[in-house]
Amino acid sequence: MKFVIVNGVVCNKEEAIISDFLWNQPLTVSQNIWFGYGGIPLLKENLLDLREQMASLGKTLPPVFAHQRELFRLCKRMLNKNKFYRSGHLHFRFFISGKEPKWLVEAVNYEEFEFPFPDSGLLAEISSLTKLSTSELNRFSSHNQLLWTAARVKTGTPATRPIILNEKGMVCEASDATIFLIKKGVLVTPSLESGCYQDVIRQIIIDQAIKNKIQVIESVEIDAKMLLAADEIFLASEARGIEWILGIENKRFVRNYSLLLHEKVDEYLKEKAKL
Repeated sequence: MKFVIVNGVVCNKEEAIISDFLWNQPLTVSQNIWFGYGGIPLLKENLLDLREQMASLGKTLPPVFAHQRELFRLCKRMLNKNKFYRSGHLHFRFFISGKEPKWLVEAVNYEEFEFPFPDSGLLAEISSLTKLSTSELNRFSSHNQLLWTAARVKTGTPATRPIILNEKGMVCEASDATIFLIKKGVLVTPSLESGCYQDVIRQIIIDQAIKNKIQVIESVEIDAKMLLAADEIFLASEARGIEWILGIENKRFVRNYSLLLHEKVDEYLKEKAKL
């Protein structure tokens, strides 16, 4: 990647001056947004999420973020200059230390055209770290980053994803992702009242499941025993795509509904990118 966006200006990465971003111990809000099929299909939803995250810190987004079409044009210009024509992620970062936040957008490019769905399954384990279900900030990624990082470190291996429980011992999420269980053809996921992270892709998966006649249950009472009794488990986030869980402890899971839902989500994003 040779080009980035610095405070609304597309510039060469090697010439970008961002050292002053780090003065005065800034808070950082970050968001990964998927691009593909010639568009940025979930840009509108991410802008709403970012606006709410910034408001929780008493800040507003820079003026260009009030004009979605102009922001889209700016991002596409940066992607085109990098020759990123397939799919990938835009990584937005906001550095908050003064009156106006400074911001940076980078990008990573993939060879595939579709929304990410790694072929290999993941191993997962239940983390010893917990989160408080009653915090109104739980749904924002920026307010969960420290917990997720610490949980990943405690797993002891980068290949294992931690599953986070709340103070009641009920499942909230995996690190950086919403967690979904399949049991006897029913899709089960933690409800927002559990304290779970509310990734943009979460509601899309729920909607696509319902559209395809899959029963959906959002619950505050998913415990570790329910995890191990599931037929299938997968994780979902805009940052990582849909990730199938191969096993937890000695339990192994099938891969079935995650394939179908990935196909439906991908079709949805493909159509949305045309708008």
